[in-house]
Amino acid sequence: MTELLSFEAFSAYYEKEETCVKAWFEMRWPDGFRCPRCQHHAAYVITTRKLPLYECQSCRAQTSLIAGTVMEGSRTSLRKWFQAIYLHARPEGVNAIQLSRIIEVTYKTAWLICHKLRYAMSQTESTELLSGLVRISEAIYALRITPGSNWHKQAQPLLIGASEDENGVIVKIKIEKQRKEPIKTCFKPFPVDHFIERYVDPKAAAGAIVTRRIGRDRNLTLIRLGWEVETWLACRFGGIGSKHLQAYLNHYCYMFNHSQPSPLKSLFNSCVTSRTITYPKLVGRANDFGKVPNKIAS
Repeated sequence: MTELLSFEAFSAYYEKEETCVKAWFEMRWPDGFRCPRCQHHAAYVITTRKLPLYECQSCRAQTSLIAGTVMEGSRTSLRKWFQAIYLHARPEGVNAIQLSRIIEVTYKTAWLICHKLRYAMSQTESTELLSGLVRISEAIYALRITPGSNWHKQAQPLLIGASEDENGVIVKIKIEKQRKEPIKTCFKPFPVDHFIERYVDPKAAAGAIVTRRIGRDRNLTLIRLGWEVETWLACRFGGIGSKHLQAYLNHYCYMFNHSQPSPLKSLFNSCVTSRTITYPKLVGRANDFGKVPNKIAS
């Protein structure tokens, strides 16, 4: 993977659709074609379509190049998908308005590509657990002080978990938004059992260290991590509402967890191995994605 190329050089390298087809085939079937149905190794190639179609020589099942991947069903060219993947693999990320302008697609198409890529990141993240020494801290995204006993509309409680190596360096993180309980209960610790069950290796669960966001024993490293996430969301996306927040938190965690050795290679691999999500299902995921927003950067 051309990890060190600039975006301009990357785009020039993958300028032709034929180059992208060859690269995607090699990423999907690094050891040669395998029929998804019977695992036979040989296929007839049907080239009368926009993208190649492969017909198994054994069971005659047909599969397209992008079937079963994040691109399945997309009419957008592989070249533009490759550019979108490159831009999402950068530490600063890219929002839908920027992507629409850069790869020259409609805002709706750009928004859909962005969220499909985040969905692929989320699928990968769901298979990777925190291990070793695990620390967990509560946090609040977009904290706002309000009169009375109601949460501010933008504020969102979070739990942040991290694995540390033997030198105390954070090597993996997980961030999950929490249900908004009545604000008068916010002085009580957030329940963490469900977070540990979902994100922590059972071997490390008993030794997980849980701290609060306030008090003498608070974990400043995880608190700063929460601030960094909020700053990233504000600077790149103009802030994110509750409906969309978890998808963006997964995006941030993915980029942190896959920063080495190659975030671009990791993201391409996630896109090849992750199934897509359809537009109707995407806009119906109220907790994670919600409806397509109008005229905002997300």
